[in-house]
Amino acid sequence: MHNEVSRCQVLLRVQRIQRLAICALALASGCASAPRVVAPTVADAELSPSTTRPIESVESRIRFRFVPVRSVASDGFALPMLSPDGCFAAVQISSTADWTTLLASVEGGVPDAGRIAIAPLGDASMSLIDVIGNDLLLGRSADSQGFLVESPRFDGARWIGRVPWQGGEPAWLIADEMVNAFAALGPAGELAWCHRRPDTERFSISLKRGDLIEVIPPPEDGTWMAPSFSSDGKTLFVLRLRDGVLSACAFPIAQTLGSSPIVSTDLSWRADARMAYQTLIPLRTGGEATDLRLYFFHPRFGRMAIWNSSNNRIALASPGSVAVMSVSPYQMLSASAERLSVEPLIVEGSATEAKHATSVIDSLWIPIGRCDGSGVIVVHPRHGFLDISRIELEPASP
Repeated sequence: MHNEVSRCQVLLRVQRIQRLAICALALASGCASAPRVVAPTVADAELSPSTTRPIESVESRIRFRFVPVRSVASDGFALPMLSPDGCFAAVQISSTADWTTLLASVEGGVPDAGRIAIAPLGDASMSLIDVIGNDLLLGRSADSQGFLVESPRFDGARWIGRVPWQGGEPAWLIADEMVNAFAALGPAGELAWCHRRPDTERFSISLKRGDLIEVIPPPEDGTWMAPSFSSDGKTLFVLRLRDGVLSACAFPIAQTLGSSPIVSTDLSWRADARMAYQTLIPLRTGGEATDLRLYFFHPRFGRMAIWNSSNNRIALASPGSVAVMSVSPYQMLSASAERLSVEPLIVEGSATEAKHATSVIDSLWIPIGRCDGSGVIVVHPRHGFLDISRIELEPASP
């Protein structure tokens, strides 16, 4: 396919996107004025907020309307977490977390990691909703009850909690003396996370279903990271980092949890914990509810990818893509540093060429979730702020 992109090139590319736009961002609760609505500029979108525009090419066609929602201040790193109905966004309004903290490293971290607030998206005049605590990091997933947070503690432990969309204090789901990190929710309320003792480096995986907790011990000479559920809850995807080799692994969990994956695929042979983090943890989007595959950033090819663990085949999105979201059975949105595009849904075992992606907006807008059926919430970094907008899509027939 392609030669492996060097580790240095991949990290520079992903870090550039994270500095510019993978930003968990909102207005600090101490600010006095209400958030202001910012329409896209001509340079950014080349259309007014109420204008519709047909986009056509040989490979893909789509009609859309671009609607600004609100603008919030940015801490510059983690993407907002969207509620399932698209009405609220949980945002990291401040953060002092360094890479040691983000990676839950044995070297320690920053206990007072940051603050989070909830931004209503239905009415830009509504104030941000407070979340109590100055030691919170935004988690990786959400459901109708709320969104996950993590809290590095002064004694070296790390807790996992869930904050309701109405705000207030987190309800602590995992609060013990262990380092608990990278948690994800399953479709039926399952919880999977990494955990280790504060004095050991290698993470185990825990899976909680009801009152039952099952554990996968650390791989030999390696560690686990970033557990994720398939959309039907029957497969647990986990990243394995061992001797510089980063792999995606799949565990069947319909009945009991085994200690070894049934299938795995190598993603890089020159990886470290930071590369593993960037592969999956910052992402907020993926496929339809019926899509059982794993969506991730492929470090070897420097673009988004989809892994089908049932046949161990990978599909690659267009070059430079850092986020993708399916918008129909045959099309998806794709974000890169230069533009937001619509491109054909990836065919397994192949790669989408750049010429087959049709630009919607020629600047960096990243999709973070769906709203109102055909709507997609997208975010754009701008001089210390994050603009939040909604794209209402009218996909054309194939």
